[in-house]
Amino acid sequence: MAKKLFVFVAIPFLIFRFCFGYRLRDFGLQRQGLRALCGGHLLVVLAVGGAFLAFQYFVSGGGAAFRREHFTAFQLLIGLPLCFMWLLLEAGLVEEFFFRGLIQSQLAAAFKSEVSGIVLMSLIFGLAHAPGFIFRHAGELEGLGPNPSALDAVAYSIVVLAVSGITFGVIWARTKNLFALMLVHAAGDLLPNFGSFIRTWF
Repeated sequence: MAKKLFVFVAIPFLIFRFCFGYRLRDFGLQRQGLRALCGGHLLVVLAVGGAFLAFQYFVSGGGAAFRREHFTAFQLLIGLPLCFMWLLLEAGLVEEFFFRGLIQSQLAAAFKSEVSGIVLMSLIFGLAHAPGFIFRHAGELEGLGPNPSALDAVAYSIVVLAVSGITFGVIWARTKNLFALMLVHAAGDLLPNFGSFIRTWF
């Protein structure tokens, strides 16, 4: 996680801060964002995060692993919040800062269109996950098996992850609240990653 935070958050932030004059608020990190989580943005987080959790549990192959395994009450009560906090940084902060706060914002400005930024970033976001399915066995979390073909990995990335990327992109375009996106992203990744988190730390 430290490497991801350094490469995808610290370095880009320092480059854009000192070379182009960007501030934390330009990346969606501001007090107003935290205050908005007590208002209208909280409803967005609960609705979309809840929808992601329901999809993962009832439909996705990632949720199937959660349904099959038998977790103790201790693992659920302690592990779920800890796993969520881990994902809040490891997936939420790293990926949303880089993909939405940085790249989507730049694409939208370059094309003078939020829609173009959302669509292009969603495709990039989906395809960026394909190598992990092939080389890091991340496909097992999504029900693709340990060694999916490149075609299967790319197709899944476009059909499933790019769609979730559109959701993240729309939230970013409408709210510019990185905190809200971090919470939604962590909720979406919680069930597929919970089993491996428990096996590693409990």
